[in-house]
Amino acid sequence: MDLEVHQIAIPNPYFESPTNVFCIHNAHSPPVLIDTGIGTPESLSLLRHELSQHGCSLKDIAAILLTHKHVDHSGLARALQEESGAAVYVHSDDWADVACFEERHEKVSQLYLEAMRRWGVPEEIILAVGNLRARFAQLSRSVPTAQKISDGQILRCGDWEVYVLHTPGHTQGSACFLLGEKLFSGDHLLPTYTANVGATDVTTKGHLEKFLGSLQKILALPNVASLEIYPGHGQPWTDPRPRIKKILKHHRERAERIVQILSDGQTLTAFEIAQKLFGRLKDYHVLLGAGEVYAHLEVLESQGYVRRVESYRFAIA
Repeated sequence: MDLEVHQIAIPNPYFESPTNVFCIHNAHSPPVLIDTGIGTPESLSLLRHELSQHGCSLKDIAAILLTHKHVDHSGLARALQEESGAAVYVHSDDWADVACFEERHEKVSQLYLEAMRRWGVPEEIILAVGNLRARFAQLSRSVPTAQKISDGQILRCGDWEVYVLHTPGHTQGSACFLLGEKLFSGDHLLPTYTANVGATDVTTKGHLEKFLGSLQKILALPNVASLEIYPGHGQPWTDPRPRIKKILKHHRERAERIVQILSDGQTLTAFEIAQKLFGRLKDYHVLLGAGEVYAHLEVLESQGYVRRVESYRFAIA
């Protein structure tokens, strides 16, 4: 397939590591971007410069494909669309938080506060995390013209056909994009750490089971062994099977550790278990740690390993 893929790492001040923006183009077709980076002037300036190094400009962008709704991946979508007129695509389950980011920000922030209370996070810590999240309001803008995409859909981008693979788990609308043997995996599949499951989409349940099912979906692809993986963070690699095997093992071991923590007869909240797993949590990691533990507790409860003693406390079954 005659195309060039350029990886552009966009730093951000809030999250784990720089976010990858992938620019796809060739001599016959205008550039397509996979994700955009966080919505800051510095990020926009860096992206403009990096594209110019590869013979592209912002005004040339024909389409922007978003792997999911988080601001470190979608934050620049509106600015890029205004300059280029590019079509913006996002899975329908994440569409509202991209198309109506500004209108929904306060409501979504309230949903996070309510979720942290379900997870047993103390009120003073909830307040601190809420203040941190308020700063995120400046990191993206609504993209009202964003187009909804769905699982199995084929997008025509210049000379290429891009297959949409819905991979819920990290967010409900997480999607990977398959272009020949190149899989753009967003945060669903990362090379060196496992993306959070359970904390960053509090409008739906069952994130862990969905995430594990989405990994199996990739394993079932007919050309899985030869796939080149282009992740949302970190460096690309070939053949996702060993990495997926490791992630599946990681979550099995985490579930076993949670059961072990509860085996001494204590009744604990998700936040209290998270502290035993990860140590002292602060800032945004409060949300990530407690939410992921809660996602595991949902599964363990359904399997009969733990039971809910009070609304937000759990014990061994």
